[in-house]
Amino acid sequence: MKGGLYFLFLFLSISPFCLFGQEMESHQLGEKTSAIKPITWTGTIYSSEKNEPIINAVLQSDSGINAITDLDGKFKINLTKQTHVFTISALGFEEKKVSIDAYASAKLNIILNVEAVLIDEVIVSGASEKSALKEITPGLQRLNAEQLETQSKFFGEIDILRSLQSISGVSNTGEGASGFNVRGGNTDQNLILQDGHLIFNPSHALGFFSLFHPDLVQYVDLYKGGIPAKYGGRLSSVLAVETRDGDKEQFKMKGGIGMVSSRLSLEGPIIKDKVSFIVGTRYSYADWIFNLVDNPEVAESSAFFNDVTAKINARLSPTTNLGGSFLRSRDDFQLGDEARFDYSTISGEAYLKQIIGEKANLTLNVNKGRYESSLFDLKGNDQSKFTNAIDYLRGKIDFLYILSDNYKLNIGADYNLYEVSPGKIEPRNESFIIPDQLEVETGREIAGYLENQFTLNENLEISAGVRFTSFANLGARIVNIYPEGEIRTERNIIGQQTFGEGETIATYTGLEPRFSVRYEVNEKTAVKAGYARTYQFLAQISNTASATPIDIWQLANQYVGPQFSDNFSIGLFKDFGVKNYQSSVEVFYRKSDGILDYKDFAQLLLNRNIETELVTGDALSYGLELNLKKQTGSLRWDMNYTFSSSERRILPSDVQVGVNRGEWYSSNYDIPHVFNMNVVKQFQNKTNLAINFTYRSGRPTTAPVSSYTSDNVLNVPIYSDRNRFRVPDFHRLDIAYTIGPFGKEGGRLDHSITLSVYNLYSRRNAYSVYFRQNPFESVKAIRVATLGTIFPSITYNFNLK
Repeated sequence: MKGGLYFLFLFLSISPFCLFGQEMESHQLGEKTSAIKPITWTGTIYSSEKNEPIINAVLQSDSGINAITDLDGKFKINLTKQTHVFTISALGFEEKKVSIDAYASAKLNIILNVEAVLIDEVIVSGASEKSALKEITPGLQRLNAEQLETQSKFFGEIDILRSLQSISGVSNTGEGASGFNVRGGNTDQNLILQDGHLIFNPSHALGFFSLFHPDLVQYVDLYKGGIPAKYGGRLSSVLAVETRDGDKEQFKMKGGIGMVSSRLSLEGPIIKDKVSFIVGTRYSYADWIFNLVDNPEVAESSAFFNDVTAKINARLSPTTNLGGSFLRSRDDFQLGDEARFDYSTISGEAYLKQIIGEKANLTLNVNKGRYESSLFDLKGNDQSKFTNAIDYLRGKIDFLYILSDNYKLNIGADYNLYEVSPGKIEPRNESFIIPDQLEVETGREIAGYLENQFTLNENLEISAGVRFTSFANLGARIVNIYPEGEIRTERNIIGQQTFGEGETIATYTGLEPRFSVRYEVNEKTAVKAGYARTYQFLAQISNTASATPIDIWQLANQYVGPQFSDNFSIGLFKDFGVKNYQSSVEVFYRKSDGILDYKDFAQLLLNRNIETELVTGDALSYGLELNLKKQTGSLRWDMNYTFSSSERRILPSDVQVGVNRGEWYSSNYDIPHVFNMNVVKQFQNKTNLAINFTYRSGRPTTAPVSSYTSDNVLNVPIYSDRNRFRVPDFHRLDIAYTIGPFGKEGGRLDHSITLSVYNLYSRRNAYSVYFRQNPFESVKAIRVATLGTIFPSITYNFNLK
């Protein structure tokens, strides 16, 4: 049976097919002549909306002559003297067919119409429901950040992560929680990329803002279903953010001044028509917000963040593009007088993009960065600073080859080198804490991939690929040795083994097949299905309900194996054609193994024998996503509902204890019911009103259920089973009213003002609750944060073109 499946998979991977036939434009190059001369078609492909050139537009002919536009949207094609039919396509634009009668060399420009769709809390560019029916990847959400202006905002700030959380299947564990959860997965199971930068923590202010500068973002792809073979290393999803190149013609400036933060971006030519730059920065001043909250602990808190994103792009030739970018992000969050969190990201990347001939595109990328987080204990005589960090070096080569109109081949390789610093502690203010530091762990991940996309006929399209990954845990390190067949504890360490620099400690390999299929029932209905096997060799360990900056990252080693999952999804997509109503229904299922968890009452920080606190098991998540939207007219809206279940099971064995007696229990991010609604009303006087409502079930939590007294002095709590209880349900209503853009007609400066109200009816949504017991005291619940009040704001935006 397995042999038959592999043979079928191999057959689908190497079989190119052909099709087509639809209405097209007809053009004639030159005049009819009997002279035999080379015939060259040159031109530029423009956007119909802004009359801007389109980069990387693909021209494919029925005679096998293909081309890709360069960085100025230009192309050059050598033709034979005959009629050629070209299919022209680009991300975010309607596909067009053009018939060319070639008689002599000439210049002919082509215009593509823009497709834009409102989806959840964002406008989707290149993903209108017509093109969504054509898109082969199930669960793909393609977002255009430039159109977020019409959406509800937190203190007037446009934000990608908050918009993602209004998409079906995407949520987080609470107000103020960092990161996001996709289809029942943990926050660490999302691969997050900005251009070539690897992002470990995409949040500012513990989740209220993201580190993506909204004015620099060109588009966003979120793969929550069928993950292409070129992405790996995470189980749940891929978030790929691409930023714009700077304008090569003229200087531009854009920004906004708000009540909690301000932003500014600059772009323009360094060498006109050749080299450009773009840089954006944001700076917050949000401390005054906490004084509005009727909670002493929150009122004494503070939050600060700033970030800088910069990019230089050089066009060395019409087909060669060289560039680099830089990302710096920093956060400082203090919770009352208890603790302070600092976390930062610094990353640099260089890239080369080369168009080869008329059919191929080569991309090279190198990225080096560091993510660091610190926890400060601010009270008592044990004040300290605990720091952990990840240093990483990444390289990627990607080759896209267009063999024909109906067959594309994508092949490439990844290299990732991680150096994880698990923990370092330092005393503060003359406390009695003794400085200490754990050994650095090193991991090397190498992968190669191959993916084929081809069309069988006018109704059926298939993408089949495979990814092979090899991971090695490397020295130098000292590794504990435990007796075989016994539970690992600090008491039964029987020895240690020393590994030298670069020496292999443990290795793992994995084969990851990927498969997606789209069947078009008719022009308005399509069915899509996908399967992806994914591996993850770097996991986040946390004993809190939501990811915080102090979470520890753990590499796979001789005691902790990799996580892997099998992801299945199938969906029905429908365009009703009446007032452009669209709907979709998707079902997903994920079975995961090697999932990392911790024992009850685990000690995770600065633990030299952390493998004694960790346990592994399996996980199961499944659900249903319903979407209904109206995307045209002055009144646009969309609604979505997600039902999902996310469970874990840690079975006891010879080498580990179980959790909840080996029974299934809800994961920390199990949110059974989520409902989102977004309404946008566009008025004729250049104003719009956006209303957003969200509801989701309360997340699971573990709480004391009783206690007993020991020696008539100490109250000892008795806790429930893991995640037996839930915090209250979450719901919130936000509105935003935008006036503009307005300015002098034909002028270079546009303005707009956004009036927004966050949490309109002052819902007291809990962020997180944990339990603490001081010596000789009873256990008490500590609420980490609550934004239980209304937050109005005003933001001034400007755009100098």
